[in-house]
Amino acid sequence: MGMKDASGEVIIPAVYDFVVPISDGLFNVKEGDHTAYFNKEGNVVLPFENRYETYGNFSEGLARVRINEKWGFINKIGEEIIRPQFHYAEDFSDGRAIVRNEQDLHGAIDTRGNLVIGYCFSTLTGFVNGYAKFGDLNTWGLIDKAGNVVVPQKYIFIGDVYKNEVTVQVLEGDEYKEGVLTIGGDVVWNSNLDHINIFNKRKEEFILACEHLIQEMYNEGCPCEYERFRDFVQWNKPVGFIDQEILFSAFVKKLSDTGNDLFKCNHCGTSYRQKWEQYSAFLWVLNVKIETPGNVENKGAQLTGTIPVTLGFYGYDIEKYNKKYVQQDIETVMKYLREK
Repeated sequence: MGMKDASGEVIIPAVYDFVVPISDGLFNVKEGDHTAYFNKEGNVVLPFENRYETYGNFSEGLARVRINEKWGFINKIGEEIIRPQFHYAEDFSDGRAIVRNEQDLHGAIDTRGNLVIGYCFSTLTGFVNGYAKFGDLNTWGLIDKAGNVVVPQKYIFIGDVYKNEVTVQVLEGDEYKEGVLTIGGDVVWNSNLDHINIFNKRKEEFILACEHLIQEMYNEGCPCEYERFRDFVQWNKPVGFIDQEILFSAFVKKLSDTGNDLFKCNHCGTSYRQKWEQYSAFLWVLNVKIETPGNVENKGAQLTGTIPVTLGFYGYDIEKYNKKYVQQDIETVMKYLREK
């Protein structure tokens, strides 16, 4: 591996095992069990050595190093500024480095290695603009660089502080709220999350409508007898279809689980196979197909060119389906699925 600049000129020739992107003006370069640091002109600043087991990236003039399972810091001329003594240490940010002890409690040190914030936080992020976030991954608060709590741990989200203000979010019951908090003052709430609350309310209404629809169909036989229903619950495209996932989830409660993601209708014998597939780090899609057609007597109306949905899509390639699906209200979707 090597490195080029934006114009394509080679800075570091591609003869090394690994080159970490530049940090604090220096490249971290690996060759076997040796590490060196190159500047942006490609000159060696610190020559290859293996005095430490691990060499981190420079940040605020210091780089993490590890030896004998303890972490410390060196400066840009290779001097050991903070001897390896910490169970774990993160990069410096805003004059502080987060450290962790053997009990997985977090504190912070200054650039001389002094533990200026004791080990008392289960989670603690790096400092930004004088503040760090602490919490339990569910709720968050803020501390200053001395470790004083300046915002209590009660927010589900806290942004970075800028000009003494920070964006916060809370969950009150089923309602999300967002506002801008002034450090040492109050929160001015806004309507930025209203669209999420509206969607969640519609989702709950859609779940209830699906359950009523399936029960209604079972009163006359089973949902499998409706062609539109069978088509709707099958979805194997690389996008998420929220309506389909909710409808099938409600349907599964009425089916027999035969194992291996296979579900069978006790009325007509139609079997459905479901499979969750990951299309990105953030998107899982429920694929459903009819594994075995059952003894079905069609009661429902035939498919139409345009199929109504209510909650819509998420994921990729939505433009491919715009001509087939149209957003409608919940009752329109339910009527479409039950129509004879």
